[in-house]
Amino acid sequence: MQIEFKKYNRDPNDFFRILPHDWQETLLPIWTKNGKDADVFVLCEAEQIIAGGIVFRGFTDEMNSFKTAALSFINSECYYIGYLWVIESRRGEDLGSLWLKSVKEYDPKANYWLTIEEEKLKNFYIKNGFKLLKESKNKGNKEWLFLFETAINCGK
Repeated sequence: MQIEFKKYNRDPNDFFRILPHDWQETLLPIWTKNGKDADVFVLCEAEQIIAGGIVFRGFTDEMNSFKTAALSFINSECYYIGYLWVIESRRGEDLGSLWLKSVKEYDPKANYWLTIEEEKLKNFYIKNGFKLLKESKNKGNKEWLFLFETAINCGK
């Protein structure tokens, strides 16, 4: 079967439903407030969403750990990638990497940034061309800030 990457213009809840329940709970108020400044991109196979993520163009409350950097990135039109998820039955097929590559190809001049809360994901994003910029100072709930840049500087 063919895997198709596309900007998802249907009901975003179709994508939200594949996310873990705690992510859905966190995302819904953010989407209500910031969804107009965001796009959902998905990988589909046989019309079923198997992976996806959201590209935000504006500030969301979840960016507070790196607020200064976030505002700088947003002001220089560097986009935030959030909620990247691959359904569990399709893990290990490099679909997360395919999604990131496809987003970068969709808008090849764009720069992207993201944060992670799981240290084990650091190598995945580095493998996909992101640079680790910062680690949060919050000892109880560590986060890491990553940046993917084209030739155009992004908010530095």
